[in-house]
Amino acid sequence: MNKTPYKTGFLKPRSHSHCALKAVMIMSAALLSFSAKAEKTVTVLTDSWEPYINTPDQPLGIAAKLLNILLDYQGLESRWQHLPYELSFHQVENNKRLVSFPYFKTKQRQNAVIYSEPIFSVTSKVYYNRAFRSADTAKLAYANKQRVGKVAGYSYGQSIDQEVEQAAVFATEKQALTALFNHDIEVLPMTEGVMNYQLTHNFPQRQQLILAIDNIADTSSLHAVAAKNDQGKAIIDKINHAFISLNKAGISSIQTTTTAMPEPVDIARLMTSEGYPLIIGQTAASGDDVDYYTLPQGTKALIIEWSQKIIQPSKTDRIYKNMMDLSKVVLLNGPHVGKELFVRNMHIELL
Repeated sequence: MNKTPYKTGFLKPRSHSHCALKAVMIMSAALLSFSAKAEKTVTVLTDSWEPYINTPDQPLGIAAKLLNILLDYQGLESRWQHLPYELSFHQVENNKRLVSFPYFKTKQRQNAVIYSEPIFSVTSKVYYNRAFRSADTAKLAYANKQRVGKVAGYSYGQSIDQEVEQAAVFATEKQALTALFNHDIEVLPMTEGVMNYQLTHNFPQRQQLILAIDNIADTSSLHAVAAKNDQGKAIIDKINHAFISLNKAGISSIQTTTTAMPEPVDIARLMTSEGYPLIIGQTAASGDDVDYYTLPQGTKALIIEWSQKIIQPSKTDRIYKNMMDLSKVVLLNGPHVGKELFVRNMHIELL
């Protein structure tokens, strides 16, 4: 009688040692795969600096996108981690983290870390609130270091940095700009693109109050920084190589960090006037072929062209003709939205 427990045609079960060996091999392969993936992922320390570096819940800012392009060119993925810039630089300087971005290059910092080649440039200016200061008195306040503000951990380029060493420090750009609106400070340095962003997104109704002092500006380059070790040198070499290669290839995507503030515009609400219970808009200032539209009270409009009687001074205080003169607007809401019409000045109330 055959007492062999395994019937012909069936495979014998593998030994425990064979199964264990296979498990080890699978785990090793998984670890190697994870390690290879980890080697291709670079953690970049940064902090919010709109519009260059956006907050974590927003799409990447324009500078973050630029560094992503450079890393992707080298087959690397980026993982962005937000920490205060001062802490990020400290971590990189002490070899606790590998890379951080973006930074101005200063004498104080340049021996502490490895800097990349210039990746993009920005211009910083010194701003004042025209509600409290004229251009001349603002310039005098800055020269005398009188109630100057700045944002913690930021550089504005060497020429401005040395003038604001003792300035009042604020945690964020929004807090610093709020202090300028509240007259807690007299002047505030800020990068043009950042100021444009802050005014447009956080203070749209008051952006015409903030002006830059003439002839005070610093245009400086920004860089990635890495730890002073072999890994840091390797990542900076990759970033530099990618930037030089893409520049030579004429890739315009790496030259898109310029920001500009929209030209100021006058927004108005159209209102009735005493003796004129309806607002009339007309398709031409004069002529025989003119159509007239009745406009609802409260219609919003963008002023395209102010009438000459508004722009030019008058030799008399009789205002009837000034009231009746026509300015050109484009309607922003209501039944005739988008139409360009002429309306009488007496109906225009600026918002």
